[in-house]
Amino acid sequence: MTVLKVFNTLTRRKETFKPMRGKQVKMFVCGQTPYDDAHIGHAKTYVQFDIIVRWLKHLGYDVFYAQNITDVEDKIINRAKEKGVDPLGLAKHYAQRFLEDLEALGVKENIDVFPTTSDYIPQMIEQIKILIEKGYAYIVDGDVYYDVTKFHDYTKLSRMSIKELNKHRIEPDPRKRNSFDFALWKSQKPGELAWDSPWGKGRPGWHIEDTAMTVTIFGPQYDLHGGASELIFPHHTNEIAQAEAVTGKKPFVKYWLHTGVLNIKGAKMSKSLKNFVTIREMLNTHDTEVLRLYYASTHYRKRMDFGEEDFGKPKAELEYLYNTLRNVKHAASSEGDTVKEIEALLAETKKKFTAAMNNDFNTPLAFTSLYALARQTNRIVSQQKISQEQAESITQTFRELGGILGILGEEVLVEEELPKEVERLIQQREEARKKKDWKTADRLREEIRKLGYLLEDMPEGVRWRKTSG
Repeated sequence: MTVLKVFNTLTRRKETFKPMRGKQVKMFVCGQTPYDDAHIGHAKTYVQFDIIVRWLKHLGYDVFYAQNITDVEDKIINRAKEKGVDPLGLAKHYAQRFLEDLEALGVKENIDVFPTTSDYIPQMIEQIKILIEKGYAYIVDGDVYYDVTKFHDYTKLSRMSIKELNKHRIEPDPRKRNSFDFALWKSQKPGELAWDSPWGKGRPGWHIEDTAMTVTIFGPQYDLHGGASELIFPHHTNEIAQAEAVTGKKPFVKYWLHTGVLNIKGAKMSKSLKNFVTIREMLNTHDTEVLRLYYASTHYRKRMDFGEEDFGKPKAELEYLYNTLRNVKHAASSEGDTVKEIEALLAETKKKFTAAMNNDFNTPLAFTSLYALARQTNRIVSQQKISQEQAESITQTFRELGGILGILGEEVLVEEELPKEVERLIQQREEARKKKDWKTADRLREEIRKLGYLLEDMPEGVRWRKTSG
């Protein structure tokens, strides 16, 4: 059996996955800043890391998964001012909607805790105090900044030169020692929410929250940190600088995994550009499993380019897989045989699926093996009956492997009452086919599809199923 290898952003190579403590995996993924509804670019990251968690659990790892909610941040404060509402109240409202989105995506069930920024202010203040005492941070008029020059391997995650840092997102402030120093604590501005601190009233900077949360939850070191590739610098870079300076232990995180962004019309999908589609909007028109299969069709590290036309393929593939399960049920018989070819196919598929997932979670290749199994299964069961036990074995394999991707979880019904109108159209189509009137047969098939039913012509006759949406 192949061993799991993951691409570690820190080393820029694939490494054999070995958690720090046996089969225990401590995992953190950067979550949502809830000032608006989450979009499908966010969902790409959350679904793809959910698949990673499912695979780790499938391999027998005991995963403890934390995903934060940033409820204290400039965007929330600014949006609350626009609306004339309390910023923490606004954040709580959208955080609740975000959790509902994660539940609808089938992601929430695999996350153990959702720590929020406002619950960890004391821990952040303690870490900032340590950084000041150790000489990594300095105070300017109630603000506290991290002196990047004090942390000698600051660029080890981003692989950027100091010159390159100035071209990226930096917080302009002439009082800083270096232009790329970042805020640990921000002094209160008129009307803003604030907490007491040794440096006066204020609030934490963005980067310190994740460090305070994870050191509190996991300890000074843990196994896996994930997020979108856009967070490599400055966010994850700054997390490392903070944590390793505070605790004195390296590495802060053993494996760093990053997802590619979701683009729309060539630009990154983002709220600031107002070029996004919310998760809720997408789930109003597409089944959850279709959306999950859409994300699984691309390797998690690769960028995706969103287009509404792209959902036809995963929808058709999903319908084909469900139809395969239905065909297996039809072929099951107490007088059926145990087909040796099927046994070999199931074993080979599991082997290929495992090899693909163990190669840095290669979901497109894993799904290809599952889809190939469906084609071969349909070929066999269209020609002969199979035993009940083998039918159950086939179904269990599809459910098990599909479940890693978060698909094939719906019940498959074989015997359903067909509406009289659909029954009449199917009969008319069969008569047209007997007359080889293919044009009429195709027209009737399309009418039936519009009524919510798909037809498949099999050697033993026509089969039908309800569409998934």
